[in-house]
Amino acid sequence: MPTPRRPDSHHAHDAFFKQVFSQLAHARELIQRYAPPEVVGLLNLDTLEHMETSFVDDELKQHFADLAFRAHTIAGGETYICLLFEHKSYPERWVALQLLRYILLVWEFEHKQGRKKLPVVFPLVVYHGRQKWRVRRDLHGLVDLKDLTGLARYVPSFEYHLFDLTALDDKQISGLGLVDVALGAMKHIFDARILRVIEQILQNFRAMPVDQRRAALEVVLRYIMSSAETLDKGQFVQLVEDSKYDIEAREDVMTLAQQLILEGKQVGLLEGELRGKQVGLLEGKQVGLIEGELRGKQMGLLIGRMEVALRLFRRKFKSVPDDITRLLNHLSADQLADFGEAILDFASIDDARAWLAALLTPKQ
Repeated sequence: MPTPRRPDSHHAHDAFFKQVFSQLAHARELIQRYAPPEVVGLLNLDTLEHMETSFVDDELKQHFADLAFRAHTIAGGETYICLLFEHKSYPERWVALQLLRYILLVWEFEHKQGRKKLPVVFPLVVYHGRQKWRVRRDLHGLVDLKDLTGLARYVPSFEYHLFDLTALDDKQISGLGLVDVALGAMKHIFDARILRVIEQILQNFRAMPVDQRRAALEVVLRYIMSSAETLDKGQFVQLVEDSKYDIEAREDVMTLAQQLILEGKQVGLLEGELRGKQVGLLEGKQVGLIEGELRGKQMGLLIGRMEVALRLFRRKFKSVPDDITRLLNHLSADQLADFGEAILDFASIDDARAWLAALLTPKQ
């Protein structure tokens, strides 16, 4: 019997892939560089756009909605090609069947729009798992045609394009842009020496403009810290301390590390030797406040409520400004719970700032 996959782990990889490549500029770069030349040569990528996906049912919407695109051909006119991105962090035998369902949904939608002919759909599977991809890439590989080859013509057939990151040379993704950094992180996320990968990523980010670096750091380091099973948070902190980063860039990384740790990583990593300098960096205040009795249930409650508050805030406002994070660090578990409920009533981030300021301002 196959070993069950860990859905939460796969979801983290999938969410990161969608977050990066649902952006048109990044999707365009991925197609330009890694789709087959015969596909790229036909496309006018300046016309790339997200597809209408209201036709996708609830079961598939979370997985499918942001990664369906279309682009007109270089010939001009009304002809366009649909492009589907599918991500896998482990070999999946039935991926061709899954893609067939997506393709049929696209075609059904196009048919209802009154098109005289259906568009070509190009399926791209991006893989970065531990094992070698040995799965056949055509639909016929899933159909029992033994001794029935004469019936093969009656079986639907197509082949998806596999972009296997594990077979990619690191030199091909050594650029400084977010696409290369993201692909590099995905390729090496299962490596035992993940710290070396982080060190290279931090070096690459040094060349980025400050306004771009903060957002890129958050996307990539959030993924690594939530998905790299071999990452030691203490060693990560030490790596940042010892790095030759300029002060401003180092503060970016440490502020982010603080936020990520507070969002629900194992509190056990903050025990013992981490109650000194390292935890001081991660939490931004004296760890002396967190003595023995608070390292158990109370700390777990505080971290859990912080995680919920940040998640709700990010869901409503897309991101959490650093000043909001710093203010939340001063709240008790009960106050964090109240803040989580209040988020629903905030019309803007400034409303959240005002709410926190009123709560934290000493009463006369």
